[in-house]
Amino acid sequence: MKKLILGAIVLAFFAAGCAITDYPVITDDRGSYSGIIRTGHKAYIVPSMQVASLWPDGSDELFSMVYQNNYGDQKIYTFNNFDPTASVNFLTQTYCDWRYDGCVVAEAWNPANAAIDSVFDYTWDTSCLGARSLSLLVSYTSRIGECGDRWSSFQDKAAEFANLATTTWRGGTAYVLPVNAETTSVSLNGVQAPIYGQFTIFMTSRDQLLVPMTPNARHELAWLNNFVAENGNQANLTLTYGSVSANLDIGLVPAGLIDNLNRF
Repeated sequence: MKKLILGAIVLAFFAAGCAITDYPVITDDRGSYSGIIRTGHKAYIVPSMQVASLWPDGSDELFSMVYQNNYGDQKIYTFNNFDPTASVNFLTQTYCDWRYDGCVVAEAWNPANAAIDSVFDYTWDTSCLGARSLSLLVSYTSRIGECGDRWSSFQDKAAEFANLATTTWRGGTAYVLPVNAETTSVSLNGVQAPIYGQFTIFMTSRDQLLVPMTPNARHELAWLNNFVAENGNQANLTLTYGSVSANLDIGLVPAGLIDNLNRF
């Protein structure tokens, strides 16, 4: 569950929705077959968390689907589940429905041959609803699951979240994650990032995150924009929240940072 907390902090700090641009080859060992599979159609990538960024005119929830051929080559598509009321109706995949006709916010070509692959390559359609929330690119080195695999349980999170304050959301429990300079440390390529004021993230028992886009996010975005201008759009991120920490390589979307910055 450490990944859930740290992932939440990353998304709050970057005021971001994310697009998956790199994903492991999907294999199957069930039954008599063992090896690479062809998905036949786009498969919903079950996220480690569902994230909705709340804006004055509605909420954005970016999600990704992957299509894989029989050689393991993939196309990864990122869509937006938009709710104009900002009441946040998270996308449900109870029936593993792969049919989604919305605009493709981002598309990434991910060949099985890593030697010819650029981890953070993608195309971005800025005319798509939800493009405004794309600021972060994510590469997965291990499969997090496709629709039909599993969801983490509330009981599994109990120990990790025991010290967090709680509130209620739609009749259930939601955890309150305060992000400030006392609880959180973030650095990019060894450069310490300032944390302006406090961000408050809410996490439901189904690993769904609510991230209000508060005015202090503007200062984080301005700092990130300057960092990208000086250092480029790829970085190694080190993040510590309380007693847990993580280190990962990330990609940034400069135009997305600027677009979000202009909304405050």
